[in-house]
Amino acid sequence: MEEIRDSYLEEEVYQLQELRRELDRSNKNCRILQYRLRKAEQKSLRVAQTGHVDGELLRGLEQDLKVAKDVSVRLHNELETVEDKRTRAEDENEQLRQKLIEVEISKQAMQNELERAKEVQHASLLDIETPVHGAHFY
Repeated sequence: MEEIRDSYLEEEVYQLQELRRELDRSNKNCRILQYRLRKAEQKSLRVAQTGHVDGELLRGLEQDLKVAKDVSVRLHNELETVEDKRTRAEDENEQLRQKLIEVEISKQAMQNELERAKEVQHASLLDIETPVHGAHFY
């Protein structure tokens, strides 16, 4: 029983660590995107102030936009995957919790039954050992 609970807890800890690692990677990618967005906004502001767009600036903005879109799509897919894994892990954890409860109930019922059997056996032994008053055995 303890082994089941220990392996269940170990698996739950492993899944949680994996989800945290994926979340950290997603957060890092978000920070990169935010940085690139700020750079693009600054470039856009310069263009708005000067009214002049040079080719290099335009190519840089197009490249930043393409990268930002690609990363955004990838992050969205990763987020969906992580969310699916989390949901499956939660469902599995709930099923294991229910199974653990059922096993604990069964264990308690068996212990109660064992105690009753011991009491009946003990009472039977007492009946055999104790002579009935007034009865003679020849």
